[in-house]
Amino acid sequence: MIQCKNFAPRITERGPFSGASDYESFSEVVSAANQWIESRTIQVINVETVVLPDRLEGTSDGVYGVTVSNGFYPVMISQGATINCFQCVRVWYRE
Repeated sequence: MIQCKNFAPRITERGPFSGASDYESFSEVVSAANQWIESRTIQVINVETVVLPDRLEGTSDGVYGVTVSNGFYPVMISQGATINCFQCVRVWYRE
């Protein structure tokens, strides 16, 4: 069965009101993906960079960031609302 795993920037520093003020660089995200791949017995099918919204499933614990300095993408939707997106790495694999 083909599966995928997303690696998003983690918050490295908290700002006022427990909000994020700084995040991992994209190269650190790539490094985390590489470490995960090396620690598993999997067949990697593809690795891609994707831009995802700030409400990734499984990141509600606040560990992952919304923006990164080199990968911030505000996306406008209806009625002037903004959804912040960020650059991450997606690994497609087979166990």
